[in-house]
Amino acid sequence: MTPSRRTTMQWMMTAALLPLARWSPAGAAGIGGAVPFDTVAPWPAVPAAKAATGYGRDPNLMEPRIVWPLTLDRQQRATIDLLGDMILPPDDVSPGAGKLGVGAFVDEWISAPYPVQRADRERVIGGLGWLDAQSRVLNGQPFVAATVAQRAALLDGLSTAAPVGGMAAPVAFMDTLRKLFVLGFYSLPEGKADMGYIGDQPTQGPYPGPSREALAHLDRVLRDMKLASS
Repeated sequence: MTPSRRTTMQWMMTAALLPLARWSPAGAAGIGGAVPFDTVAPWPAVPAAKAATGYGRDPNLMEPRIVWPLTLDRQQRATIDLLGDMILPPDDVSPGAGKLGVGAFVDEWISAPYPVQRADRERVIGGLGWLDAQSRVLNGQPFVAATVAQRAALLDGLSTAAPVGGMAAPVAFMDTLRKLFVLGFYSLPEGKADMGYIGDQPTQGPYPGPSREALAHLDRVLRDMKLASS
């Protein structure tokens, strides 16, 4: 699935309003742990971002204009979608994140000329280059050409809270990518359905008012806060 630019920009701007959008990994090596690979590829240089302007202080969210160029090439986008299906795979409720086009969301996100997105761009572009380099070190071929087991083993090496031996940047990359996958996936109707979120639902007929359970819960909260009426 490849959403249109208009769709992905609306998607990105909606996701930017969620609290998770402002989370960032520490990006610093912890104490302890072990290097998961005999050889760790060096972190690649990341080309500077193209100059671009943003939306300003009063964007029209209903009709977003395309004001910045995209970043990822076709191979990078394919790698992102592959990783999306590995990290948020399909199940009985929804397709995997990659099948839903999370690569388009990530591309839009890291291309935006704002501080949070630019920091994520550094990690994502550098991480994609490192992932291919490390896959060549381990398997003699880029990540997308590796076997399912080889890809899984590489990602397992990035699942640590205490990266050492040159692994801090790769682990921060994977933390950032996981954040973006979750942010993008659960901003979509499919993601909301996956976690059982139904949002506001219309009530047929006259409004019946809150349930007895809801009123009892409110009463307990007000008493705990010492706000209950005497």
